[in-house]
Amino acid sequence: MTSTHESSSDDAAPAVKVGSTPIARRARTAHYHCDPPPLQDKMKTTLADETKRRYVGPVDPSQFLDDYMPCSNSTPTAPCLSEKELEILKGVAAATSENNMYQPFKAALERYACGMVFVETSNKSATDTFPLKPDFCLYEEAVGTSKRTNFSTAELCIEVKPHISYDPFKDLDVKTSKGKSSDPFEKDTVDANDTRGQITTYAVAQFDSQFRFFAFSLVIFGNHARFVRWDRGGAVVSARFNYVERSNTLVDFFWRFSRLSREGRGHDPSVSPANLSEEDAQKIREVLDLEAGTALFAFEVPHKDGNRMFYGPRFPFPVRSLIGRSTRTVPVCDFVDRKPGKKAFLKEYWRPEGMRGEVEVYEHLVKTWYSAYRTTDVWGRRASRRNKNTRACKEDGLVLAFVGRRLTQFKCTKELALVVLHAMEAHWEAYKKAKVLHRDVSVNNILINGNGEGVLIDWELAMFLDDNSDSDIIKRHDRTGTWQFISAALLRKPRQKHALEDDIESFVHVLGWTVLCYLPGPMDGDRRKGWVSLLYDYGWKDSSGREEGGYSKAYALALGEYPPKEFELPEHSPILELIQVLASPFRARYGEPPTEKAKQFYLRTKASVEKGEIDEDSIEALVAHGYMLGIERLRSSEWFLSTIQDALERPGWPDKDGAREKLIAITEGTSRQKQRATQRVEIDFQLLSASSGSLKRSNTPPPAPRQKRHHLNDSSDGGIARR
Repeated sequence: MTSTHESSSDDAAPAVKVGSTPIARRARTAHYHCDPPPLQDKMKTTLADETKRRYVGPVDPSQFLDDYMPCSNSTPTAPCLSEKELEILKGVAAATSENNMYQPFKAALERYACGMVFVETSNKSATDTFPLKPDFCLYEEAVGTSKRTNFSTAELCIEVKPHISYDPFKDLDVKTSKGKSSDPFEKDTVDANDTRGQITTYAVAQFDSQFRFFAFSLVIFGNHARFVRWDRGGAVVSARFNYVERSNTLVDFFWRFSRLSREGRGHDPSVSPANLSEEDAQKIREVLDLEAGTALFAFEVPHKDGNRMFYGPRFPFPVRSLIGRSTRTVPVCDFVDRKPGKKAFLKEYWRPEGMRGEVEVYEHLVKTWYSAYRTTDVWGRRASRRNKNTRACKEDGLVLAFVGRRLTQFKCTKELALVVLHAMEAHWEAYKKAKVLHRDVSVNNILINGNGEGVLIDWELAMFLDDNSDSDIIKRHDRTGTWQFISAALLRKPRQKHALEDDIESFVHVLGWTVLCYLPGPMDGDRRKGWVSLLYDYGWKDSSGREEGGYSKAYALALGEYPPKEFELPEHSPILELIQVLASPFRARYGEPPTEKAKQFYLRTKASVEKGEIDEDSIEALVAHGYMLGIERLRSSEWFLSTIQDALERPGWPDKDGAREKLIAITEGTSRQKQRATQRVEIDFQLLSASSGSLKRSNTPPPAPRQKRHHLNDSSDGGIARR
């Protein structure tokens, strides 16, 4: 609904002094409750939600221009609108429909965008990236244009609305009673949310289609306008202003924008179209397994031995999100003496201000321990751009001279277990010897090399154990890690410090998620999808807007029902039993602990066993034994590594039970069937939880009832048990 603090005045409120953007959630819940909306509508809704409190403003329009579009001494002063152009602009402000605004808006202002082409794109959606169509796009004159939207070459997106009710923001004057400093800058109405989602989708499309640090946009609503500057930390937004009364401000925007360098408009100067002959370009395409005619780009990458040029295609996978790390990867190779080098791996990502770059982490690992990278070149692309308001900082990636299979391309379940073992060994050695905690263990961060060995990559979120500062917990915008694989403890308490047991749990979730998604079985697709959604995707926002989740994971682990016991394989493999055993120590973390009296009795009994005073069977019969054993195992990775090693030595591993294509495609079933499948899983899970026990340390009511206490034992270790 409309905020009661919104100013009724059309005049822009004074700019406020803004520090950093508060933490906000990213929408990722995967329940099925209605027919899917068109992609552009779904994106608008999602982006409007995930970027809440990511907008900084209002900034005075003139200050905005000076801060982000500074003029050089040689830039001539912008002229004023002619009387005729001003009358045309008044017609734009008086229009009652968008269609009636297009032609006069262009006629009044296009001559002030020197060297730019003003194209009305309102009826022609982009076809190569997103089916979106801003009302106007500005292109460089040298770029071939048409009326169809092309986000890969668009310099500026403009959205026009016929009424001020479409204003996506509200200018609060903190010096008066009209607003409070804690009030959100975003206006919460249907029209405002729709406009905000719209302009954000355009910014995302530009970022995903180009090589950019930041981008600008302009939004018009009735007789008012706002300037916006986007980056991966959010956006800086000007105060709204009456563009008829302050027409010089609007003219100055186009005048300055068109005279900015490409870097000044946000382009990454280290990336450019490849200047190669077609013959040489085709050599590179063959090495990178690209189709003939694929456009190539040159990536200039700094290194201690001097800059080096790599060649590759445009990043192929859209991120479809504005905030966060927005990691993108692409295959590349160098080209020396007209011969392409070996295929390498270029990664681009954003990191918050103050966080170490991934290259720094790799250098530390190589120096202190990580021998796997002593024979692998790591080249950094550091082209940082900081915004003092959004606090975004871009480290434009790195090149790793290693390309492997994804974990989800395992050839058999024994290879899956072996690869995770290798990654976990690397993780543990880095923790012990290099004093580094990875903090982003996920399916995408474990690769399989040509020898069938696992390699743990993506160390950009790693934490140095010698750094005792907890400031990153307070300053960080988003929880570190990949949602599906983050421990239940961190999902339930997002401000809790990341610890070793959280990463160990992530390895267990990597195995659990992978078998549910990629191994066939009698469980039908909708029910399988319901389990995956419930265990790995479910989340909600707390009162502050921060996303929480993890209760289903915690229940499954506490009850010893991980992965779901109803999930079976058509051919027996030890993989399911192995996951169950690896998950068993987490019953101590999430189950109801024994009483302090029981713990003390256990410790006294254990001491007597160690002295040889009583038989060892006495301690195993105690109620607290399973709990204390689980807590002890979670203190290091040793037991988990030994358990996987022992399992791999056992017979019974099939040779050809490799990954299938992902078995839970979104298109399966009708929306009603999807809803029912998820509801059936939720009901079954609630019944299971009600009959088996409760969770500890709960601040928010979990999705299942709490009844009798559940004490832990060690019986779930089964045939693969480690003592």
